[in-house]
Amino acid sequence: MKYSIFSMQVVMPLRGADDPTYRELHKLIRTAPERTNYARMHDYYGRICNVLRREANRFELGVWDYWDDPSRAPNDFQDWVDGLEGNEARSQPAQDDGRPRHLVCTLAMLLQNGSTSDQRMSAHCDIAEEHLWSRNTFRHLLKGPALLNYLHVKSDLVYLLPGDDAECALTTEDLSGEDWHYLRPLT
Repeated sequence: MKYSIFSMQVVMPLRGADDPTYRELHKLIRTAPERTNYARMHDYYGRICNVLRREANRFELGVWDYWDDPSRAPNDFQDWVDGLEGNEARSQPAQDDGRPRHLVCTLAMLLQNGSTSDQRMSAHCDIAEEHLWSRNTFRHLLKGPALLNYLHVKSDLVYLLPGDDAECALTTEDLSGEDWHYLRPLT
């Protein structure tokens, strides 16, 4: 079978260890439904995307892709899966220097190439080049997963940094390192 991929990663400042957005996303991810129930998966991603859309004005950095190139999609998806290993995550809190800390939320979906869901996502991701890196575009793209029939989603992932310990949120210095070179500033 051939696949397409939709992926997105957003970075926003954390409003302290008790940031309501972080807590809500963390709880949603920790209570993810079983993969075999397509209706629950639709609802699950809808709730995650709603939380993120509500906070889109806070997005500082981000990246997104939609590829309907079957030779590229599986490898790109695997790159996002490899990110789950947490190589970019902090294992210890940074020294408190009064500077902002950040959370990172990542979504990726491997879609059955040519399916109605893939066609919907392709049309949804048809964004003019001058608008690719705006918060409004990310807000728009976060409506995409609601267009999908999860029967057509071969694999999916969502992850959040920091993980269980908000004190391990990323610093600006962390985000300017080589592991995050692909992120774009959002306007």
